Amino acid sequence: MIAEIGLLLLIIALVISASLSLLPLFSHFAAKRRAPNKAILGQCEPKLNPYIALLTHLNTLALCGAFAILVYVLVVSDFSVAYVANHSNTQLPMIFKVAAAWGGHEGSMLLWIVATAVLASIFVVKNRNKPQFCSHFSAAIALILLGFLAFLLFTSNPFERLLPNIPVEGRDLNPILQDIGLVFHPPLLFMGYVGLTICFAATIACLLDTGKQLHNNMLSLRPWALFAWITLTGGNAFGSWWAYNELGWGGWWFWDPVENASFIPWLVATAYVHSLWLTQTQRRFYASTAFIGLLGFSLCLLGTFLVRSGVVQSVHAFASDPSRGISILTLLFVSCCGGYTLFVAKYSMLANQGVNNRNAQTNTAAMSVFLGILLLVIAALSVLLGTCYPLIFDVLFGRTISVGAPYFNSLFIPMVALISIVMGLAPCLRFKQQASFKPIMLAAAAISFGASLAVTLPLALGFQAALGVFAACFLAITLGYCAYQAIKTSQINSRFIGMFIAHLGLVVSIIGATVVSNFEQEELLRMGPGQGKELAGYTFIYRSTEQVSHPSYEAIQANIEVQDSLENTISFITPQRRTFNTNAMQLSAAGVYRQWYGDLYVSMGQALSDSEYLIRINYKPLVSWIWLGAILMMFGGVVSMLNKALVTRRQYSVTKTSKTVKQEATHAM
Repeated sequence: MIAEIGLLLLIIALVISASLSLLPLFSHFAAKRRAPNKAILGQCEPKLNPYIALLTHLNTLALCGAFAILVYVLVVSDFSVAYVANHSNTQLPMIFKVAAAWGGHEGSMLLWIVATAVLASIFVVKNRNKPQFCSHFSAAIALILLGFLAFLLFTSNPFERLLPNIPVEGRDLNPILQDIGLVFHPPLLFMGYVGLTICFAATIACLLDTGKQLHNNMLSLRPWALFAWITLTGGNAFGSWWAYNELGWGGWWFWDPVENASFIPWLVATAYVHSLWLTQTQRRFYASTAFIGLLGFSLCLLGTFLVRSGVVQSVHAFASDPSRGISILTLLFVSCCGGYTLFVAKYSMLANQGVNNRNAQTNTAAMSVFLGILLLVIAALSVLLGTCYPLIFDVLFGRTISVGAPYFNSLFIPMVALISIVMGLAPCLRFKQQASFKPIMLAAAAISFGASLAVTLPLALGFQAALGVFAACFLAITLGYCAYQAIKTSQINSRFIGMFIAHLGLVVSIIGATVVSNFEQEELLRMGPGQGKELAGYTFIYRSTEQVSHPSYEAIQANIEVQDSLENTISFITPQRRTFNTNAMQLSAAGVYRQWYGDLYVSMGQALSDSEYLIRINYKPLVSWIWLGAILMMFGGVVSMLNKALVTRRQYSVTKTSKTVKQEATHAM
């Protein structure tokens, strides 16, 4: 009965979403009937605003209840529910029973819907002093939720029953997903998608309400864009770390189509954050900001289509159901048509909005940032082209081709170098009046170029390695110059600190990616007890093999001793070959000895004899810097987000105080 309550709550949410999406339209016709000459298209009657907020919160409550019920049936192992039977098992640890709520297609879509409703309620509360803007936003987000809920109920019902044939035991969660990465990676990624969903609906509301409030309405989107960027950064970084640790081959990024599906929205979210900053400081670029706000959500839906339709094959893919893919493609088509049609209709108003009274220095800085935004969007579209090209080629010519890492690296790495140059120059243009600006920039370029040659030529490294070294050096030097000038001119504030930390994080990630990609050492060999191998100044000695038991699997574990150049033991690395109890699936779990300057990575392959196994040994210098840089980027985003919240609160307090003073003055008169 509990699963039927969850299904009923989803149906209630569907009805509420339909009502919310139509309420502003009914309100407009009611206003037009009362005053035909005064009614404005899309304007809601003020008395309906409390009902719009109430319905928004009720919708959130119903969806949260449905998700709580899904978690409950997973925890109690109710195998009469198909989703539980397909993604859980009585032997599954409790943490993975809960995480299984988003470990499958149906549950992950429900998480996206619930999170969207929750953040929509928060958005309505925070913008309650803008009733017209809120009514348009609520209608737009309700339409999105209506489409998602219809998709969920008709193609992916998470509460579908298996009656009367109820299995005694579930199929278990996919062994690849039985990792701590499942607890953090999908929720972070979906929070990023939700943030861009909120920005899409709010952009629609801005386009419907162009006028004097356009600037303030767009400014209210910056915290949400930052939230989407922070969580997408964490989602992509944690996914990379998860693949590095779990899949056993030691790669941290493979340009897999599913990886690209989450990376492309991150690039667009990065462009969107900077575009909103331009709009805030320059009071222009409204059209480009609105366009990118619409683009982000569209690319999230496109990525969802790639992951869940079965058109691409990947170890990361959620589902392979063409009917679901057609439904998601329909949602993508409807949202794009509606959003971009409205954008085209309002483009002239957006282009003419604002003032252009900035001096040449400010315009130069602004155009540098705008160039960086353009490069980010081009980079996102380039990755999208490489991801979708095999599908397009197959449809047009009926032949299968593959686009792999060489294409993406040859295109994306030069793009990163260009973006790094712009990222280094744009903040420095604030201090252009200083006489040392041009010499410093020329010196930074010369030092970076010299460093790239000094590192790559003696070691016979390629052009891509040189670009990575150049980008990291130039960005690091210009950031240092910005910090020096900011301290010298007393321009240090929380916004500058957030920008500095986030850009520094990118420098750290570029260094890590460049070093590990070009200086990694690897050996693939046959090893058994007593055998050893030297690599990167370390000696790896295979000491023993043992059996390891776990509630979910049985494992063969290799105990490998690691010695330094002085033959001192520094660690034991224990890679495993796991066989899961429920489905006999085998999985290699790598053993990693982590150091800040490089990881020792050992994975265990198939048995080659009674006592020998295929062993892969890797030395991965600075690989942890990739994820350290991502953490710094997230922290910088949080600092900027907190700064925005403090400024908004301070402005609200000042506005409230001024209103109180005016009221007291009126009473005194």
